[in-house]
Formats: sequence, structure tokens, C-alpha cells
Amino acid sequence: MNVTIRQLHAFVLVARFGSFTKAAQEMHITQSAVSLLVRELEIILDARLIDRTTRSARITEVGKEFFAGAERILGDLEHVVANVDQLVAKQRGRVVLTAPLVLSSTFLPGIIAAFKKLYPGIELVLKDSLPDQVLPQVITAAADIGIGTFHQQQHELHSVLLFKESLVAIFPKAHPFSKVPRLTWRDLKGLPILTLPRGSVFRELTEKGFLASGLLLEPSFEATYVGTLIGLVRAGLGIGIIPGYATALADKTSVRWKQLETPVIEREVQLVHRGSASISPATQAFADFIVQRAPSFIGY
Repeated sequence: MNVTIRQLHAFVLVARFGSFTKAAQEMHITQSAVSLLVRELEIILDARLIDRTTRSARITEVGKEFFAGAERILGDLEHVVANVDQLVAKQRGRVVLTAPLVLSSTFLPGIIAAFKKLYPGIELVLKDSLPDQVLPQVITAAADIGIGTFHQQQHELHSVLLFKESLVAIFPKAHPFSKVPRLTWRDLKGLPILTLPRGSVFRELTEKGFLASGLLLEPSFEATYVGTLIGLVRAGLGIGIIPGYATALADKTSVRWKQLETPVIEREVQLVHRGSASISPATQAFADFIVQRAPSFIGY
């Protein structure tokens, strides 16, 4: 039985509209061509599906029974084709990603390399930025995806938690902290502390740790970039408070680090993008990939 999709489509449209003329307009072919397609289907099925008059086309009882199945077949086919289109779309495209400098240089390179192996046709553009520049770029569509730690969530953005990481103290290799099994916030009392400036989410988290321990944070030095803090620590200027992932930038031959406890202060690293209505298949592919793979790239 060689029933074609085109024959089914013609029959379903005639049955739905009750008109060969309207079906022909929908299919962008002549009325006689639609009539021929339906007639061919009737011959194959050896059953009359449409009663034709000079003014109308009425579906027969047999046609009514056949209509439901034919419509379902066409619907299933459309669904399958749509899925294929989505799969094809994910094989190409362009995704602009923005993230703070530390995540851009530590966490994301491995993610990007693994994604490119799976989707070589998708172009990825990474904008390494200051932390407070990430959200504005996503909101204004200068970037498709943003990754970072944010003070508050924007209602127009969709967010997904990627992972949590704790703050650590980083210190010169020869410092006594290298020999202690655990390090608490109170252990920092009276020591020169190096932090990021006010307004930074990490400065807020650092102040939270000091406050929880009944201490007052009075930094001896502030720097805008985490890499700069690590350099100051290496020079022996004090103890730096940085996110755990930033230790990937440190040289183990000159510095050491330990998680700060009592309490453990964590930051949340989130992925944000605009609403699903404006996200491209390529962007969705990268978002799904990083959400699924992020845990395997965590470690410091």
C-alpha cells in the first residue's frame, strides 16, 4: 500500500475545510490537483472518503474513521521533523558568553573545549569581564549567556545554579597556616588582610565571614582583580580572601590556601540568559551542556 504524505495532507485539509478550493489554497496547488490526490487515496484504500457535490465536499462515515488516524500520522510527522530541525540548528550558530575574569580563565576553558568537540559547528565567543559587567551584557543582548555570582536576580532573566564554592584564605608557603589542619575566620584576627574592594560580591561575603566570627574587617590592602591579590600574597603583604576557584591561578611553589571554616562561606555560581522565547537553539545547547557538565569540572 503506497499511501503518500501528500495524499494524506490533501484529504485532511479537504475534510477539515469541507472544500477542495480551500484545501488547494492551503497547499498552494490547483483544485484539480487536490481532487486527484484524494481520488488516488480512495483508489488505494478502495473506499470513498469524500462525497463531492458541485458546492461542497462532505466526509463520509468511512472518511471520518480514517480522518482521525490520518491527522495523527501527520501530527507525528510534523513533530519528528521539528525535532530534526532543532537537532540540525544545534549543529551551527553563534553563542556569546560573558563571565568574570577568574571564571573565564579557570572554569570555562575546559567547558568550552569539551563543548567544541561535541558541537564543532557552533561558534563560541567569550567576553571576559569585570563581575558587575556580566548581567548588563545579558540584559542588553550584548551576550547570550552570563556566568557569575550576582547580588540579586533580574526578573527578565532565567537563572540556573551551576555550583557552589567556599571562600579560602591564601597565604605564603612559609606561613604558619601551612601547618594547621583547619583554618577558621577567627584565626585571621590581627593579621593583614587583602580583599577585593567594596561593591564586590566577594567583599560582601568576606565581611559576612568576619561578622559571623565577631571580628571587624579592616583590610590592609584592596585590589580590583583576584590575580592581583594573589600576587600581593606571594610578595608577603598579607592573607588574601578569594573564591576557591581562583586558586587555579596561584603558584603552589610559593603560596598555599585553605578553606575558611566556622562558618563556611559559600558563593553561588549561576548561569543566566534571557527568557526561553529569545534563546537560540545553539545557546540552548550550550546552556544544557554546561548545566550537565559543570560538576565534573569543579575542583580546586
